[in-house]
Amino acid sequence: MPPRDRGDLARVLLRRAAADEALVRRVLDDSEIADAIIGFHAQQAAEKLIKAVLAARGVRFARTHALGYLIGLVESHGIDAPPSVAEADVLSPWAVDFRYETESEPPLDRRAALDLVEQLRRWATDEVAR
Repeated sequence: MPPRDRGDLARVLLRRAAADEALVRRVLDDSEIADAIIGFHAQQAAEKLIKAVLAARGVRFARTHALGYLIGLVESHGIDAPPSVAEADVLSPWAVDFRYETESEPPLDRRAALDLVEQLRRWATDEVAR
């Protein structure tokens, strides 16, 4: 990402992640909304939350949807993170793969996806507030 005020970027990412999380929460039990849509927005929230922490810590990162890469940056920079950060990689296929390959799409545990995003939000909010 291009250099800019770390705190500003982190706060923008937190707000954008909150919008993705709000959508997931709102449609969680709606059977008319495909798992691919919910999974995508859960992944997007997770991605933005991890990026918010990285931005707050001054860690540069590429524009990517790859949660594994972002998680690796958290680990390689010694940022204290709960297990949910490493677990977030389970959402990676929902960013691109499952949006286009519907035959291989497994069912999404919607509640688990939202719980994971909520855990990431608590962590990211605390880290950005430091």
